[in-house]
Amino acid sequence: MANDTGIFNLRTIGAPTPWLVRTGAPEQITETGKSVLADALVTVVVDLREPNEVPARRADLPIINIPLYGTTPPAIGTLEAVYESLLRDRGDALAKAVGVVADAQGAALVHCTAGKDRTGLVVALARLAAGDSESDVIDDYAASGAEVRPVRLAHAETIAAASEDSASIMRLHLDSPPAAMHHALAVIAEWGGATEYLRAHGITEAQLAALRIKASRAA
Repeated sequence: MANDTGIFNLRTIGAPTPWLVRTGAPEQITETGKSVLADALVTVVVDLREPNEVPARRADLPIINIPLYGTTPPAIGTLEAVYESLLRDRGDALAKAVGVVADAQGAALVHCTAGKDRTGLVVALARLAAGDSESDVIDDYAASGAEVRPVRLAHAETIAAASEDSASIMRLHLDSPPAAMHHALAVIAEWGGATEYLRAHGITEAQLAALRIKASRAA
């Protein structure tokens, strides 16, 4: 890791009081990293990985596992196709994850493996429903690429070596281009925006209100 926290792709949302924290997989977290999460008032961890992705070592916080893909994570394909498939086919899981963020007594930490794709969609939906702008959501998403690349490069290169479309695979596993989030937002817009999307997939009015309150208190 490039820092002493043992956490990569770490960002907090909400200042001075965070209500949402996003990271890559936190299994290598150090005592310093735990202090960072404690300072951010993290009270629950939302793990979006599939059961076979989760190692034995876990964070020292309550963890709610919501497998977002519901199957083996895709190793090939485009970011746009992956995000669209999740939004169209896994809306209930996405809304459940956002609901946990809303229900958290403090800040919720949301993560998957790299913290950019599954995490990116859940964070985008939560932030938009809380009232944050699309431009802020896109900028936040786009920041993941530089954080993820040094950590996941070897993994991506192994997959790309067996493919005739290595550039697409490297983009899928390492990049977070604004165009991919723009595409996801266009799909969400088909429901009338993030709030209506989440309503359609089971989030409650109380949870939507809680998201707005969290964001307003953090401002």
